[in-house]
Amino acid sequence: MPQLRARDLIRDEPPVTATPDETLLDAARKLAEHNIGSLPVVDDQGRIVGIVTERDIVHQLAARGPEALNMKLADVMTRELVTASPDEPIPQLAQKMIQHGIRHIPVVDNKRHVLGVVSIRRILRHILAENEWP
Repeated sequence: MPQLRARDLIRDEPPVTATPDETLLDAARKLAEHNIGSLPVVDDQGRIVGIVTERDIVHQLAARGPEALNMKLADVMTRELVTASPDEPIPQLAQKMIQHGIRHIPVVDNKRHVLGVVSIRRILRHILAENEWP
């Protein structure tokens, strides 16, 4: 059986993204609406420039209170990104996530366009399915 790669774990529909001008409230609504835990932030060319996670929103709310929801994503997004190529093997993705302490990894093409996001949950589901765990 061929080894699965990042492209095999991303969804077929276009990824949910945000722009740097959107607010934390906008991001929170998208995360809730789509039942996802992270949101790649893209520039006007569709290239990834950052990422915002549920945890980022919680930290800002704890530090600043409700007014944090009006902050622009450009001011709170993580800019030093860990990304994956579509051809990266799943074990390599998992290793990157462990090494960097992250739960979501954007999969990007060679022009840095977001193809999807792989979560640690999706990787675990794959591992459990492969090993036929109860």
